[in-house]
Amino acid sequence: MTTFVLVHGAFRGGWAWQRVRPHLVAAGHDVHAPSLLGAGERVALAAAVTGLDSWVDELEALLVAEDLADVVLVGHSQGGIVTTALAARVPERLRCVVHLDAAVPDPGERALDLGPGGPVPDRDLLVPPRPLAADTADGGDLDAATAAWTSARLTPTPVAPSLDPVPAVPDGVRQIYAFCDRTPPGYPSQVTRARLDARGTPYTVLAAGHDAPLTAPELVADLLLSAAGQTLDLHMSDI
Repeated sequence: MTTFVLVHGAFRGGWAWQRVRPHLVAAGHDVHAPSLLGAGERVALAAAVTGLDSWVDELEALLVAEDLADVVLVGHSQGGIVTTALAARVPERLRCVVHLDAAVPDPGERALDLGPGGPVPDRDLLVPPRPLAADTADGGDLDAATAAWTSARLTPTPVAPSLDPVPAVPDGVRQIYAFCDRTPPGYPSQVTRARLDARGTPYTVLAAGHDAPLTAPELVADLLLSAAGQTLDLHMSDI
């Protein structure tokens, strides 16, 4: 049995893994998909998020309290800054880190540094979400029903974690990168991908949009099981 800890991206919560989790559980694995402080059902606590450590501290506490080890740690989108910082804290508890269409700053950089630049926002700012629109007519994979379901659950995201430098993942921790081929231009994950191209670092490309955990859950589950040294041989109809 493998233990997976799945960390969601900005504006989302643990619910963003709802369609991936059944595949991993059905394959016999232990899955944790917490909502970060101030996100999802914990949105009322957003003012308590004062920096990146607010999220890293509670995930470290989860790993310690549940005595989790040999963990496949997964960060989607903005979740990549959290999992990267957590890997620097508890490398001895990890099997690998999977960066899924994630923002992964270089050591000492902030998530903010992967954006277009401009004035530094106030640390206590909450960024409001924008409703998602279906994009299947434009070659995307986000259908109207999923767009509406997701939009109804989006919550503001605290800017404070994006203002703190992200530490380096220790050399002994295996890192796996995967990107979605239908992610719109301008996403921070594309900065990460361009840097990997320049450095010759290999990665996987999924035929999916940025919200692949919701639009292509089998592809994501297959990626994660592969990272864990497993294979996926089931379909949603089997669950």
